[in-house]
Amino acid sequence: MPPFATLYTTTKFLHAKVTKTLAAAALNHLEIKVDTDFNYPVTNKTTEYLAKFPHGKIPAIETPSGFCLSEAGAIAHYVAESGPARDQLLGRNPEERALVQMWISLADTDIFPNGIIIMQSKYPAETECMAKDSFLRALERVEQHLSQEGKVWIVRNDEFSLADLSIAASLYWPLERILDEEYRNEFPKIMDWWNRLMRVDEVAQAYQAPIQFCHVSSMR
Repeated sequence: MPPFATLYTTTKFLHAKVTKTLAAAALNHLEIKVDTDFNYPVTNKTTEYLAKFPHGKIPAIETPSGFCLSEAGAIAHYVAESGPARDQLLGRNPEERALVQMWISLADTDIFPNGIIIMQSKYPAETECMAKDSFLRALERVEQHLSQEGKVWIVRNDEFSLADLSIAASLYWPLERILDEEYRNEFPKIMDWWNRLMRVDEVAQAYQAPIQFCHVSSMR
């Protein structure tokens, strides 16, 4: 049986944006084949690749039927919806589905891009300062949410969802590169939640947990 889809991404390291897709696939018992011959940023500029993915971006997936999809959020949603764990991952009613999307939006617009700006250290000081403020404000929002009595996961208390996987994906590189022990101690509920999520076998494998946490932050 062919794999559910072929994933095109860099093979030099685990790209944070593919972690949530790999976890969703594992939870849905779907095989995702990573194209080990893919060479970013060379293959994505070829005529063949651009014919399928005109913007030339990664990650991207292609199914055996020829369905091609790019943009990490769309890919994760598609994979999450394609198996028996769809209700757990995307929500069991309209309210839950809306909340899942709300938290995914926070991860994709406030946490991940601002973390990238901070890590790259190539932007004007004012831009980096604004990114740091937005990044930490988003983490404070998540910390506050997880501090509610009895709160276990982001949306439901009895099971995690794509919201959890997306926030974890957005924190994957910051935890390795800018959130040192002093910063991590400021967000104890997030760290408890992270460790709890990484104890799920399918998630741990997708995120290659345990990761090496940052020792010295460049964000101070």
